[in-house]
Amino acid sequence: MGDCNCEEALRDIQRFLDGECEDPLHQDIQQHLEDCGPCMQRAEFRKHLKVMISSKCAQDEVPAALMEKINGLMSGN
Repeated sequence: MGDCNCEEALRDIQRFLDGECEDPLHQDIQQHLEDCGPCMQRAEFRKHLKVMISSKCAQDEVPAALMEKINGLMSGN
């Protein structure tokens, strides 16, 4: 990618935040975020949102009926 622009950085930002980007993409996005305040703000917002959603969703058990529906969809029923 080298010298990525905002569109490229934001396109892959979720993969970056999830630790799923390999070098050199990871380095390119990291450098872009260090140099671009607006993109860094978007990345920070997404990072905090992900943490908040994870903490809120991790506390509740999935209802049995919902799990049955999901399992049925996954098995093709």
